[in-house]
Amino acid sequence: MAPFPLPTLTVTNSSIERSQPQLCDIWRDIQGANNWNGFLDPMNPILKGEALRYGDFAQLCYDAFDGESYSKYYGTCKQSKRDLFNKMGMSGCGYEVTKYIYANTTGLSRFFGEKSKGKYFWIGFIAVSTDPKEIKRLGRRDIVIAWRGTQTFQEWMQDLHDFLVPTSLSYKSDGHHYHQPHGIRIERGFRLCYTSTIGEHENSQGKMTTMTTRDLLIEEVNRLLKVYENDIANLSITFCGHSLGAALATFSAYDVKQMLNNNHLHDIPVTVFSFASPRVGNLAFAKQVEKIGVKVLRFVNKRDVVPQVPGVFMNEKMGWLSKLLNWLPWTYFHVGVEVSLANNSPHLDHTCNLAYLHNLEVYLHLLDGYVGRNKPYCSSGRDVALVNKKCDIITEKLGIPPHWWQLENKGLIKGTDGKWRQPTRSIKIADSDEE
Repeated sequence: MAPFPLPTLTVTNSSIERSQPQLCDIWRDIQGANNWNGFLDPMNPILKGEALRYGDFAQLCYDAFDGESYSKYYGTCKQSKRDLFNKMGMSGCGYEVTKYIYANTTGLSRFFGEKSKGKYFWIGFIAVSTDPKEIKRLGRRDIVIAWRGTQTFQEWMQDLHDFLVPTSLSYKSDGHHYHQPHGIRIERGFRLCYTSTIGEHENSQGKMTTMTTRDLLIEEVNRLLKVYENDIANLSITFCGHSLGAALATFSAYDVKQMLNNNHLHDIPVTVFSFASPRVGNLAFAKQVEKIGVKVLRFVNKRDVVPQVPGVFMNEKMGWLSKLLNWLPWTYFHVGVEVSLANNSPHLDHTCNLAYLHNLEVYLHLLDGYVGRNKPYCSSGRDVALVNKKCDIITEKLGIPPHWWQLENKGLIKGTDGKWRQPTRSIKIADSDEE
């Protein structure tokens, strides 16, 4: 098989013209229809561009998150759905945000302090491609679901010690309830986050019922499927995330694909672009992800330790022993196809700072220069200054200041009375529309 699809030949005025394939021609391959065979070594430039684009969606979830403890809007998104892309540097992306995703932080309160206990935080968004030019470029209409990760490496080391537990997911289709096959388990913290209660809403019978993060996501996906039912034949659903967000992207993609299959929508491709993901579940989970057709492309920094947990001592690298002991509540398996990124950029200092090695912008910088295994770094043009947004890893000779990504004036605005105040931000319950 050729590493890339071969150029097509067209005859015009008795001369032969070569035209390179465009994304719209090979989008199913880019989404993993053939598990990216022939697209990774060397790295297909179209695939790299799309992976970077989805990585930027995941990075946006960090940049737009209000994590300042002094803010009265702590734990929310800094922008409304309508303004998110325009005010966060992604205007013209061709997508429209349709729903914000929230998760209850009770189980993660030690991450953010007692202030967060029992509250739900903004953790991502759902958007759909609406611009005709972008839809033409993509070759289809795309629904993207982006998840935010936790903020520091230390947060991971505190949380990733839980045992594997049953997924406890069920589905209703054609009047019947479907449950997960026996033996499928995922890390307890991920399940708690994905199924956390975030509020109440009125059901079809007019009764108030609790809403979970999962309910919010599934309902919005189903709503979009109805809105764009005429595009089903050319529709994709793409998940992306970093760190905890990558784990949630994998788990939620599995959940959505299971729901689609149960509703006879097998042909809608579901893809995950995963950055720095920890292991999510056991061998049965990994096999079921593959069986139902979820395609996972997992980018890993060779020096980042987060992708090595949980399951440090019992994982897919143990071969037959790990399969024999798969019944244990701490035997984990990675899913999907892995792309290992070497720290071979000439623009980065050699560092042992684990938080920097785990940083998403560092990942995107390494991916930008990735050509293939054991190949030298060769940038495709991504701005190297982005690496130092929230860290200090760029070589001093480039003159890029560390930690330069800051909210102007800490979010305070001078009013007509001459006093500085934090502007009012519209906050509504999780299952309402935010303006």
